[in-house]
Amino acid sequence: MLTLLAFLIKLHENLERVDNKTNNYIKNSNEKNIHDIRTSIRRFNASFLTLPKRYRKGCLLSDYNRLANEFFKINSEIRDIDIIHGKLKNYPETDQRNIAIDLLKNNRQSKLEGAKTIALSLKNMNSKKILEKVDITEKELQKRYSRIHIILIRKIETNFLIVITNHLKIEELHELRKDCKKLRYLLELLGKENNNAIAMVKILQNIQDILGSIRDYDITIDYLKKFEPSKEIQEIINNEIEHRRAKYEEFLRFCKRRLHISKNSFFIRIKSFTLRNK
Repeated sequence: MLTLLAFLIKLHENLERVDNKTNNYIKNSNEKNIHDIRTSIRRFNASFLTLPKRYRKGCLLSDYNRLANEFFKINSEIRDIDIIHGKLKNYPETDQRNIAIDLLKNNRQSKLEGAKTIALSLKNMNSKKILEKVDITEKELQKRYSRIHIILIRKIETNFLIVITNHLKIEELHELRKDCKKLRYLLELLGKENNNAIAMVKILQNIQDILGSIRDYDITIDYLKKFEPSKEIQEIINNEIEHRRAKYEEFLRFCKRRLHISKNSFFIRIKSFTLRNK
């Protein structure tokens, strides 16, 4: 069960983490700091969404969250550029490959300038005063937490049943990955002493990692398809498609091995877990 004291401690910690990671980002916007700021915002989002509605709209905390989400979005785009760039560098140099990489570099620089502007705005908000007036009861906290928990599980189950039968459901795969990540961070609010939550977090992280790799192939393939058809580009696309196929098969094997339909299946376990922690 999520207690009010434990939640408020996590909320303060997550807000402070975003603040610290933003400062690091401003100093050096490298891949590590991009990863760290995205992760810290995700954790803060999990805390923020657990708050009652009065704190999620029309207040300083909601303004901070909105700006943090803008920061997250543009850094997700920069992260995707870095992923595609890293993949293309593994292929032999050709004129087409070099053009594709140069365009990525230019696009990254443009987005990075916008991201730094948002980072400075986020830093200028006084994070120490944002939580001064947060006053909620344990009952409304647990009610809200349980509601989000159930919504995420339903979304995960719906998309999961779609993607295990059709590898081309790209958006559903993407949504499944995002919802697994949201549920993972929501469960982390329960603390490390909750063994059931820790076990579920590990499963969600495994799913998230595999689906993340599939997503990386999808964004690379989609990017390359925007170029004029050529033998060099098509060879890269074909290779990425083959790697994606292998990763999707890994996803299916994981599902069959760890999420099989039985009394211990993933969905039965996670639903039971929800009921026990209401």
